[in-house]
Amino acid sequence: MLKMGDPMNPSLSPDIEEVWPIRLSELLASSPIVKDVAIEPIRLHEDGPDGEVDFLVDGEPHRLVIECKSSGQPRYIRDAVGRLGREIFRSHGLTRGMVAAPFISPASRAILAESGMGWIDLAGNARIVFPRFHLEISKADRDPFATKREQRSLFFPKSARLLKLLLHKPQKSWKVAELVTETGVSAGQVSNVRKALIEREWAHAEAGEGFRLTEPDQLLDAWRDDGIQPPQVLMRGYMLTHGRALDAAIEEAFAEAADQNVHVLLASHSVARRVAPFARVSGEFFYADSTGFSLLRRRLQIDPTDKGENVTIYEAADDGLWLETMELGSKIRATGPIQTYLDLLSTGERGREAAEHWRTEKITPMLRGKP
Repeated sequence: MLKMGDPMNPSLSPDIEEVWPIRLSELLASSPIVKDVAIEPIRLHEDGPDGEVDFLVDGEPHRLVIECKSSGQPRYIRDAVGRLGREIFRSHGLTRGMVAAPFISPASRAILAESGMGWIDLAGNARIVFPRFHLEISKADRDPFATKREQRSLFFPKSARLLKLLLHKPQKSWKVAELVTETGVSAGQVSNVRKALIEREWAHAEAGEGFRLTEPDQLLDAWRDDGIQPPQVLMRGYMLTHGRALDAAIEEAFAEAADQNVHVLLASHSVARRVAPFARVSGEFFYADSTGFSLLRRRLQIDPTDKGENVTIYEAADDGLWLETMELGSKIRATGPIQTYLDLLSTGERGREAAEHWRTEKITPMLRGKP
């Protein structure tokens, strides 16, 4: 009977419990120097591992003790390392620890390797290291079992409000109530995001002091790789105005929007071109609410078009968009550093190059606490 009552891991996946003995048996059988493999997928004692594997290498006994986890995130792996360490300490003979999970991330593998332990997962990654026997297979660095929704749920619009605020102030410790007040997101949602960040070891909980980001760059990397959702286009259009006349018309539009408390923001390449120029992409980009959309069409004399557009107006996915903004002189307001980065990433190869330049110029100094 495998261990099911671990408070750190209340719902072990039956798949990993049933499959790891088969996968490990096949793995060991593939080595010509391994003989007499005996796998016992049983709970050995109250605080013991989930199984043990005995085999011979050139006639010498070797033993693996196994700890199963339903999640291969670093937080759970550290718990497994502690449990396996205690078992290895009281073992006799040549013994190593191994963690079995559906997927063990590269960060978790680094933790296990540093502790001298191995791993096996359902994505095909495995490592067994003894003084005279070393077997390692790397097949997947991204979780093949996570659905698109699971991969991206941390970056959905409501959660994105929280992440942007955390990234703007990475050195600050936040309590749940503070984040609720600052973002208007529910306490339950804040708690879910907090838990997800801590599990991935991108944030650290401090007793009595809330929690704070510890790996903002890793969070931003994951957002870039798994969380990009292109903005919804309200209209692609064409306008005859250009040059200084266009600049003046844009300023007048933003002045009117400010007077009428209408939501309009300069976006994407329009922001990058003015603040941190890199790859020049023609056209102007905006976010607008319904009233702002009408204002822009009237002020800039925009006509809709199916091709050859030189202006694109986006719809905000969430009201949190209006919370992270920048002033670009006069009354022109633009999307904030994080939203600008995400929007640039969604505009093709040139956009991704411009996004990384933007990140170097504007976001990295922010994450380092520099003005």
